[in-house]
Amino acid sequence: MTAVYAILIFGLLIFIHEFGHFTAAKSFNILVHEFSIGMGPAIFKKKKGETQYSLRAFPIGGFVKLEGEDGSSDSPRAFCNAKAWKRIIVLVAGAAMNILLGFIIYIFIFSFASGIATPVVKSVSENSPAAEAGIMPGDRIVRVGGSKVNIYSDISLDLYLNGGNPIDITVSRGGEIKTFNITPKNDDGRYILGFKPELEKPAPGIVLHSAFYNTIFIVKAVYVSLKELIFGRVPVNEMSGPVGIVGEISKAAKYGILDVLSLAALIAVNLGVMNMLPFPALDGGRVIFVLIEILRGGKQLKPEVEGYVHMIGFMLLIALMLFITYSDITKLF
Repeated sequence: MTAVYAILIFGLLIFIHEFGHFTAAKSFNILVHEFSIGMGPAIFKKKKGETQYSLRAFPIGGFVKLEGEDGSSDSPRAFCNAKAWKRIIVLVAGAAMNILLGFIIYIFIFSFASGIATPVVKSVSENSPAAEAGIMPGDRIVRVGGSKVNIYSDISLDLYLNGGNPIDITVSRGGEIKTFNITPKNDDGRYILGFKPELEKPAPGIVLHSAFYNTIFIVKAVYVSLKELIFGRVPVNEMSGPVGIVGEISKAAKYGILDVLSLAALIAVNLGVMNMLPFPALDGGRVIFVLIEILRGGKQLKPEVEGYVHMIGFMLLIALMLFITYSDITKLF
């Protein structure tokens, strides 16, 4: 049953993304030929008005088929004939909806949390880097290195990015600002200062603050992960596709709904960020072509050229998806 829930959640994330494209296109009177969840052969389809709604066999994505999206068209309602700013909004809308969904899920999670970790020091461990530097209970950590700390998770990410090297930790203590230079402790690959955070009871202000900055935190973490992947510090076979995501959600379901929602929020924001990467066939890649058009004074590149670029990008993405799916399946056995 948990696998069914996992598939439903993954389907919801796909639906939200495509619904963003769909509603933006409709609002600009762009002709939408099809709204599809899944890829491959259709197992269900129904036409309502000018748009066909379909459910396809392979739950690895979805699409919204627009008039004139990958070629020229004489229709005044074609995507290619819409103003550049409208096309950018349509392209960005899917990712924006994913990130917005992640934010809304975090609001729900923090609203029902027993306590929300803050960057305020509750207690300091003996002989820890924090204790040796002079950090005290009640200190609010406001900066780690050159980065502002908004939530407790920011501390861990900034320490990781620093690679365990000595770093300035700035705290607010009784209205005074103090800075300590600390060398974090390496605890099985995690860099820690050695303190426990103060927990704050959920209230509208802290809930919205935590939800917003946790969403921002996930965006930053995704970019850090991509950098690690590009520079070879993380192997490609550790990436997860639909099978791996469903598997992780199924595992989380054994612990409770908040764990499932936390993973769903992470995946939702992840999907939003990944789709905006400037890679052909992705929404971000398509935005780049519109921006090039704007820089060329409104002169569009040949639709055939853009179509070939996106086709090559799509083939590469499918190849990567097949590799990741194979890797996910081998991890199950």
